Amino acid sequence: MVKRDLADQAATERLAQILAGRVRRGDVIGLGGDLGAGKTTFARAFIQARAGERKEDVPSPTFTLAQIYDLPGLAIWHFDLYRLQKAEDAVELGIEEAFAEGVSLIEWPGRLGRWLPKDRLDILLTQGKNPDARHVVMMGHGSWAQRLEDLDARADLDG
Repeated sequence: MVKRDLADQAATERLAQILAGRVRRGDVIGLGGDLGAGKTTFARAFIQARAGERKEDVPSPTFTLAQIYDLPGLAIWHFDLYRLQKAEDAVELGIEEAFAEGVSLIEWPGRLGRWLPKDRLDILLTQGKNPDARHVVMMGHGSWAQRLEDLDARADLDG
């Protein structure tokens, strides 16, 4: 488990950029936290970092439930499952394909129930000491346990 205090939105975005540079096909990142905690901000920075020179418009998928970004070298699937009625409905969104072929960023991952992969990185964002600050707790499961430990040991996560 890795915990960090993020001083402002730029620090949250920097963390997303660092992780975006370390993902591989099949990675799943669960983004937890209350409404307004910064999940979409994190996802937007992550996707834009992967897009590189190619600027991507990254709207919140609150109403569409899923957005797919076919980026060079790796597709990013951004899910917002806040409005998901039942976990099985995620199959209709193509979540199995996302898990197999791209990187999945999942807001409200707990709504997937048994569909949530055991091999994943969970990121919990909560309000920090001021309105723009956040506290982040990251927990690696499966292969992410060692990968997160390695990143933390090298201080990569501090930007």
